[in-house]
Amino acid sequence: RTEEKRENSENQKRLVALSPLESGWHNYDLLKDCGVIPYLLYKNHGWKSKMVGAFCGPYPNHERYVKGMEMEFIENWSIEENCKYIQNNAKEIDCLLLRGMYPLNFYAAPLYKSLNPNGKIVLGLDANSHWVDRIKWNEEHFVRFMDSCDIISTSCIDTQRHLNKKWPWKIENIVNGYYNFLEDKREPDFKEKRNVILTVSRLGTEQKATNILMEAFAKIAGMIPDWQLRLVGKDDWKPEFGAYKEEFFRKFPDLQERIIFAGEILDRERLYEEYRQAKVFALSSTFEGGAPNVIAEALNAGCVIATTKIDAYEEIIDGGKCGMASAINDVDGLAGSLLTLCQSEDLDTLSRNAFLHGRRHFCMESIVARLNFMISGKE
Repeated sequence: RTEEKRENSENQKRLVALSPLESGWHNYDLLKDCGVIPYLLYKNHGWKSKMVGAFCGPYPNHERYVKGMEMEFIENWSIEENCKYIQNNAKEIDCLLLRGMYPLNFYAAPLYKSLNPNGKIVLGLDANSHWVDRIKWNEEHFVRFMDSCDIISTSCIDTQRHLNKKWPWKIENIVNGYYNFLEDKREPDFKEKRNVILTVSRLGTEQKATNILMEAFAKIAGMIPDWQLRLVGKDDWKPEFGAYKEEFFRKFPDLQERIIFAGEILDRERLYEEYRQAKVFALSSTFEGGAPNVIAEALNAGCVIATTKIDAYEEIIDGGKCGMASAINDVDGLAGSLLTLCQSEDLDTLSRNAFLHGRRHFCMESIVARLNFMISGKE
């Protein structure tokens, strides 16, 4: 049996997900697509998966949720160390997972292909319309990078269509899905939900536009007096956001008990309860690289979506069957969406639609099974 295990280990396909940034992988990355994809390739499809980069721990999510997927830490992670790692390990890596069009990846991809021509490279573009059209795609270094990649994907269908018309490379669509790490896999019960509008994000950043959401809620608070806005996440990303909150609550003192800053929630059980109890999930972002992970999580919990018109908004709300969309940075528009949803007599139906849409379109196990077939040609 020992010899059999050793033989199976030697024949096991090896996959490495390289950190594209010198800061390395963060604990939260392990539960996003950049961590869940290699984990599910290990768990469901027999890959020996590893995430490589600088240490940026601790990593409580590793032992608790993605145990079995390896992590390797390289001191002073940089272009030089990245290339050294590729030179030393390329022939032992069957598949290289890269994320984004970053300098580290520009060096890693062609170097890996030169050393292991039979190895596969999967590139997730992590692209959004704000900057993708500014890329000079015909420059020599960019062409060499893209030509090295076997599978190139974006997480937004509209972006995929746009790039397939514009670029000479075939662009796939691999969405940011949801994987339920919890034992409780019950379908959400609308009767257990409360009158809560929820958001989960890096609060106060320009991209997430938390101020737009707060001001939208302030406009309609008097018309939905039994509703609460809950904001989950760190809110110290931008020091000026603290000053904004103080001024906001001076202007709207009655909302201090109805707009709740719940803080960052790392425990998945607690976070999932936030989703399960909320009826509406609000996304006020100015841009996203496809549908963000929180959308897949919210849909899986049966949250009806009020989103801004980011690139993937039509995918998110499924043509209006499970939510509404408003223009970016439009306080009145977002307020109108929230008011309509909160007062809807069909909110329970929309909630059920949201859950089913999440299961169909954002199931991470199905997404990774398809990716595995694209890489290896095997189920």
